[in-house]
Amino acid sequence: MQMLSVDLKTPQTLSDEERAAWRTMLAANPFLVSPYLTLGYLDAIALARPDIKVAVIRKSDRIAGFFSFQKGPMGHARAPGGMVNDCHAVICAPGEDIALSHVLTQAGVEVFDFKDCLSAQAPFRRHAEMVEGGWVIDISDGFEAYAALRKKPGGNTFRSALGAPKKLAKNGELTFRFDDRRPETLEALYAWKSAQYVESGFPDLFALTWVRDLLEQLWRQDRDVGAGLMSTLELDGRLAAVHFGLIGPTVLHSWFPAYDPEFAHLTPGNALLIEMLKAGAEAGVREVHMGPGDQRQKQAMGSFQEGLATGCIIRPGVMGWARQAAGFIEKTADPLPLGPLARAPGKAFRKIDRIAALYGV
Repeated sequence: MQMLSVDLKTPQTLSDEERAAWRTMLAANPFLVSPYLTLGYLDAIALARPDIKVAVIRKSDRIAGFFSFQKGPMGHARAPGGMVNDCHAVICAPGEDIALSHVLTQAGVEVFDFKDCLSAQAPFRRHAEMVEGGWVIDISDGFEAYAALRKKPGGNTFRSALGAPKKLAKNGELTFRFDDRRPETLEALYAWKSAQYVESGFPDLFALTWVRDLLEQLWRQDRDVGAGLMSTLELDGRLAAVHFGLIGPTVLHSWFPAYDPEFAHLTPGNALLIEMLKAGAEAGVREVHMGPGDQRQKQAMGSFQEGLATGCIIRPGVMGWARQAAGFIEKTADPLPLGPLARAPGKAFRKIDRIAALYGV
């Protein structure tokens, strides 16, 4: 059995050899297609936050893989970017067997809480508390081929989305930009999404400097390494809908969609998505990832699903014992007639984790 060792680094200190090995593994492993797994995303999040680490995993003298994470206080960690990261994985060649629990131990991580990690990888599948299906739109054969396959199973919801650009065009001249570099479009996204977050009671991500820094850094990068992509739709010169996605060589991940509330009745978000799919297919995008969820639109638009796991890997230690105890109390109390109190310990721990992920830098 080969000896596993870990060298803990920051993204900025990865060597040329290590970066070349990362890129080679991405190219060789068909599961590692998400732009969240690119060096471009890793470098951008590292510039936005100082708490990003990379475990360089070696077996004997060869590089066997990489595992990046955002390390909080007392040995608690999560995927780089925490709540804004929608896909995470161990970077390795197909069939490589990496004991992630040993990697975390050597990296000084007692608790790794994960969400939207690839369930195709054994460490996440083994420790998963839940596995969801992340929706994928397959446009590898072009938009028309995709639309022809989805018209029947997607039903009225799909047909309505398909007709959204024509519906919007009845009210004025449409201008679509697949790659919009105007600063005012990003400001509109911030304003619309912040208002949406406040209205829904969700933490306002764009009130955080590091989230804005992350998007703006990604926006400046090249698609080949992983970048931000702003797509927009205007009606008679007025911005109606905007979408900031994360794009890699072959995959676009839907990230931050928003639209002018005054145009809500005209479904500008659907119109923008259809235009993005058409342009994306022409630009070499093979898949658009939309994440998990049971929304009718995702079910209608999605070609298939990939498994995304949520769970926790716990190692011995004070933080590990605290996390384990919170989970045990929650599970034990759940059948008892305690109402919301049954879930209080686990919820409290997760709330602390979310706060640390958002504000702890």
